[in-house]
Parts: sequence; structure tokens; C-alpha cells
Amino acid sequence: MNIPRFLTLAFLLFFAHTSVAQRGNPATADTVSLQGQFDEMLQVSSKYQVYKTVRRAFLDAFMANVSDSIRSHTNEINLLEGRISDQENKIGEQAVLIDDREGQITALTDEKDSISLLGIPLLKVIYNLILWSVIIGLFAMLLFALARMRLAVGSAREARKDFEAISEDLNKSRKNRLEVEQKLRRQLQDEINKNK
Repeated sequence: MNIPRFLTLAFLLFFAHTSVAQRGNPATADTVSLQGQFDEMLQVSSKYQVYKTVRRAFLDAFMANVSDSIRSHTNEINLLEGRISDQENKIGEQAVLIDDREGQITALTDEKDSISLLGIPLLKVIYNLILWSVIIGLFAMLLFALARMRLAVGSAREARKDFEAISEDLNKSRKNRLEVEQKLRRQLQDEINKNK
């Protein structure tokens, strides 16, 4: 029975030593933060006067974890920088698109606010000013033409009245002259007849 007790005791000592040896070993801590691993490693390290001694295996495992963490964070930083670069490229493309769209909007606004008159682009305000000036000018010319026509019609009526009056006077004068002429002919004939 001594042998099994010895085996049991040896077995327990081996696992106790393993558990003590594993305690504070950063290589066995997958879920503990680096600070937690460092604190536990210091806690289980042995003391030598004011100094603490840490096993080389623990330090190597801790450095491997630190390197892995740095590599992981570096990869994450590179990935994020790649995303940032992609986003900046997309933002640049969007800025170019926005500039193009703003140029199109400006061109459309200018086109909307202008009218082509005889191939000359004019602002709507100037076009309206020209259009209303032409309309007012044509209306003034129409009024002027109507006034002149009215004067001409009045003058024509007066001329017709004068013409009719003169015609009437002329006709009267012609009748009078014919009467006088007939009278003179009769007298002349009478005289001729008398002298014969």
C-alpha cells in the first residue's frame, strides 16, 4: 500500500507543481488582458531582496503575447487605414461628382434664367425689358398712325368739301358763262341778221 500512496502523492505533487508552474504563465492565459497577465506574473514571481525574479519562460510567453497583440493591432490599424483610404477615395469621387452636378445645376440655372434672342443669350429681365419696349414702341407708333390717319381723313373731308364747293362754283360759273355765251351768240346773230 505504500506504493499506491506514493504514486498518489507523486501524482498530486506533479499536478500541484504544474498548476503552480502554470499560474502566472502568460502562455496559458488566452482571455486575460496583457496588464492582467503582467500583474499575475509579478504576483507569482519570487522575491530577491527588493527585486522580483520572473521565470524566463514566463517573460518569453508574455513577450510573445505582447508581439501577438501588437501584430493584431497593427493588422487592425492597417485594415482601418485601408478602409479610411477607401473612404477618402470615395469621398474624393463624391466631391468630383458633386462639383460636376453643381456645374450642371449652374448651367441649367443660367439656361433657365436666359432666353436666346437672334442667337444672343439674354437674361430674362433684359429680354422682358426689350420685349415690353418693343410692344410699347409699336403701340405708340399705332397711336401715332391712327392720329395721323384721323388728321388725314379730316383733311380729306375738308378737301372734298372744298372740292365739292369749288366744283359747284365751277358748274355755276360754267352755266353762267354758257348763258352769257348764248346771249352773246344771240346778240351776235341778231346783229348779223340785222346787218344782212
